[in-house]
Amino acid sequence: MYARAAVCGKDDPVSDSRPSRRATKTPNAVREGLQPVRNRSLGDEVYEALEKLILMGELERGVRLPSEGDLCSRFEVSRPVVRRALERLREKGLIQSRKGSGSFVSISAIDTPAVAGPEEQLSSILGALEFRLSVEPEAAYYAAIRRSDDNLATIASALEDFRQLSVGSARSRVDIAFHRAIAQGARNDHYVRALDVISYDIDLGVTIARHLSQLGQAERHTAIFAEHERIYLAIKAQDPSAARAAMVEHLERSRLRVTARGQEVVRRSKTAD
Repeated sequence: MYARAAVCGKDDPVSDSRPSRRATKTPNAVREGLQPVRNRSLGDEVYEALEKLILMGELERGVRLPSEGDLCSRFEVSRPVVRRALERLREKGLIQSRKGSGSFVSISAIDTPAVAGPEEQLSSILGALEFRLSVEPEAAYYAAIRRSDDNLATIASALEDFRQLSVGSARSRVDIAFHRAIAQGARNDHYVRALDVISYDIDLGVTIARHLSQLGQAERHTAIFAEHERIYLAIKAQDPSAARAAMVEHLERSRLRVTARGQEVVRRSKTAD
């Protein structure tokens, strides 16, 4: 479904603007649903993803970052995009580069006073999930009632994109594309705007961290797909109560997954102090 950018070339001058990643055959509704609320470039997303992973403790102090080639493969971007992101991390003091050895997370990275620590980051992510539990079940309810055939096709397309998401990939907007398509199907722009407000926490706080942390990833992906599929089938059947219940179940399970993983991250960060 998605056009794959030329990645990992030695110096491939691929633009880091988001539109270059869209296949021309992608339906307009899907393209619109994947637009970032703050129009962040790919470089911004890579930088913010790595920044959050460092601050959450997923990438621990002193650890060597994956190579440029590995990062551009995981994020599906070009080397220039990765290099710009790494340069910003160096300027902020979060990483240090050693000639011939690569880039390493700075020993003092987590102690940077201007940024939130792991507990605050986890709290923000859980707060976003709490907010979603008060919004998205109703969006699914109304999507089951109001969705058009085009809306259903967009939801189905997003579900299929998630199913095909490969283990280890970091295509961060595939998950939220599914939820946003449902919000659009509810025919109420307030639901869409509500998701846009917290898209950063959804994309970077949960999805990217999950992609770069390999532990149990395949099983987690299978479970999340099954939860998404139940929501889709209820909307397809135009069963609003079942759609609402399936969304509640999915978000509650997401909260459990994030809590379990996040508590381990916080524990590791305290042990390292």
